Amino acid sequence: MEKLSKVKRMLDSVHGQIKIPKDWCEKIIDTPYFQRLRRIEQNSCRTVFPSARHDRFIHSLGVFHLGCQIINCINEQLKDEQTERLNPLYESYRLACLLHDVAHAPFSHTFESFYDNQWSDLRGKLCEIVNVQQFTEDWDSIPDPSAPHERMSAIVALGIYGKFIERKGGNKELVARMITGIEYSDKIKYSLENAMINLIHGEVIDADGLDYVCRDAWASGYSTAKVDVERLIASIKIVKDVYGIYHLCYTTKCLNEIEAVLKVKSFQQFYVINHHTVTYEQKLLVKAMESAAVYHYFGEINVSDKAKRKEALEKLCNIKTFYNDNNEVGIKTEHTSIKVSLPMDDDFISLMKYIKEDKYVKQWLSRNYNLVALWKSKADFYQIFNSLRGAVLKKKSWIFHPDCRTFIAKKFTISEDDIWITRATPKYKGNYAKKVELYVNEEIIGYQELFPTDVHSYEPPQNEFYYVYVPRSVNKDDILKALKEEVLKYFMERNR
Repeated sequence: MEKLSKVKRMLDSVHGQIKIPKDWCEKIIDTPYFQRLRRIEQNSCRTVFPSARHDRFIHSLGVFHLGCQIINCINEQLKDEQTERLNPLYESYRLACLLHDVAHAPFSHTFESFYDNQWSDLRGKLCEIVNVQQFTEDWDSIPDPSAPHERMSAIVALGIYGKFIERKGGNKELVARMITGIEYSDKIKYSLENAMINLIHGEVIDADGLDYVCRDAWASGYSTAKVDVERLIASIKIVKDVYGIYHLCYTTKCLNEIEAVLKVKSFQQFYVINHHTVTYEQKLLVKAMESAAVYHYFGEINVSDKAKRKEALEKLCNIKTFYNDNNEVGIKTEHTSIKVSLPMDDDFISLMKYIKEDKYVKQWLSRNYNLVALWKSKADFYQIFNSLRGAVLKKKSWIFHPDCRTFIAKKFTISEDDIWITRATPKYKGNYAKKVELYVNEEIIGYQELFPTDVHSYEPPQNEFYYVYVPRSVNKDDILKALKEEVLKYFMERNR
């Protein structure tokens, strides 16, 4: 780490004093790309948790801070490694921690899926900038672990800050791998690098996840399991096995902390991010921005054509707002000629205000919602249909299917556009216990190997679950009664 005279201090309400090298502040943090993160929400839950006003800027600084602590922890363990290997590894890791969200889409994750479209070949552009054949081949050989905002951030990190990365001794390819989670296919030669990739882009414990687990709970105000971050980081081990392959392990003293992290993540997924009001508002926000994009690109309002609405928003949300080959940043809309550059939450709100009477924009700006959820939680749903004695288990997929939307629309004379069905459970990524290795009595052993039946703390598979939203003007009880009758009818027909 740099001498104190060359370090700036920033006071963080979660981690305390964060020390950042002055030249990093000048060349990265004090630039428009990074400063825009002050105006990007960290998550999408403020409609339910109003105090959650934290942003991607302080989150990025927090991840950098934890990344430095992780390096300090493992540096002593890797003293036998050559300095020529460790220095680029450490600098790449710290740079990746700081830049991992630099091109995050506005409003947390709400719009990032639109960024990777026919106008934005993010994967192709990143492979072109990295310009290493092995990187492209490794990406082709595995299921893509990266999200669109991670690909975009890696593009900006290398395209805008590439010279600084090289000047600090970092490896641009490795920074891109760390941000996107693309591990080296040669698991023996690059086992140490892969371990570090997992310490920023891991599925169980990494610097990114550790910061938002603590920060989201602090900012939102909800109470969950307490995570002792310092104790958890102190338990990290980078250990060689008998074949000379490095493994990322944890000592057994941190088992409680690992379980606490997973409990908090589970709570966030099911009761915060997928709260019925949060889920509704995010879909409403997308529809409002579709309306705004149609207006600014085609000069039209009240357009219901789904393909045209999607096309307009994809034109607005793409790589050109961040990075062009001709070094220009931003794109102009075709109707109003407004230039959208390095988009922030405020930019999107400003575009919506041009059509504030649009039915979606009006709802979002006022929070006076037109639709209401038929049930507000998974427990609510299963209690409502409990009397069917298992019939819902056979027919529940129909209730969450577009056919259900059609059934409700016809029976109650409602437009299908006014019946929304949204997923409320995260996609299952496998048993977390299988992904944790422990270091016990100087031996590397898998958690599930050590505790073959004790997996309760590692989030078992969740039943698929959706919300169904209908107009407030329709009686919810009438719709639920009709759904129960339809499911029971199905059950009776199948069991004649």
